[in-house]
Amino acid sequence: MSIESKLRSLRSSSIVVTVFALLLVCAGLVQIGLGGLAVSKEYERIEKVEQMARQSATFYGYQSQRSALESEYNRSSTAFFLEGRFMPATDGLTLGDPAVIAAIALLLFGLGFLVAAMIWVWRAHGNLSEAGVRTRYGPGKAIAAYLVPAVNLILPFEAMRELYNRSHGEPEDFAHSTVEDVTAWWTSVVVGLLIFSAMIVKFMLDAGTSLIIMTPIWMEFTIIAFALILLLLAAYLFSGLARKITAAQHEHLHEIAASAPEMEEPSRMSVNVITS
Repeated sequence: MSIESKLRSLRSSSIVVTVFALLLVCAGLVQIGLGGLAVSKEYERIEKVEQMARQSATFYGYQSQRSALESEYNRSSTAFFLEGRFMPATDGLTLGDPAVIAAIALLLFGLGFLVAAMIWVWRAHGNLSEAGVRTRYGPGKAIAAYLVPAVNLILPFEAMRELYNRSHGEPEDFAHSTVEDVTAWWTSVVVGLLIFSAMIVKFMLDAGTSLIIMTPIWMEFTIIAFALILLLLAAYLFSGLARKITAAQHEHLHEIAASAPEMEEPSRMSVNVITS
């Protein structure tokens, strides 16, 4: 495949990444809005529970009922998320509810974005390799950097920084120079994932142990919404990087390929016979 064909494929991948990123951002913002509506309804439910708990007992077993109501109230912040009450519905959740549709769309667009992003990463790194550019991260290693647990907290940042600099014609010595856009993208990814991880640990402690970390529902929702916004921002920033790197390769890849040193064939060993 010629360089022109590879560049066209890269541009197509960049467009697909951008489309999925925009769809993902829209679905995420809709989900946050629906979650805010659910929080408002949850506070109305809690107010009704408190009113019932304050009423005088007129039947046997009131103390038991009140204890159950207080227990439900105390655990409501975690149950709000674990039981799916963050998706508002009038009479139970069905596939036709807007909240369910938004959640499914968010999942599908997120999956589509990840697949499109990995295809673009493979093609972008592959173009540099085909042009004879010496890089630390080839296509296979770059994909592995995103998929292997633990190392994917560091290596994707390095791979993207190298890809950005080398695609813009930077020499090998400056392949890992600071790029503000790359730093902003990866900061959003890491901080968003760390916040989500902390909230998951909190939910597991509340649901699986006798330790209950009491936090207001609005606070937990705000924290999770902030983490989701960071990840949506990361997707948008990634699409921006994809467009910039694609444009840079269209501009510089021909020059890079022309100036790249050709691979020399290894010379055959020779023996000089000296006769006297």
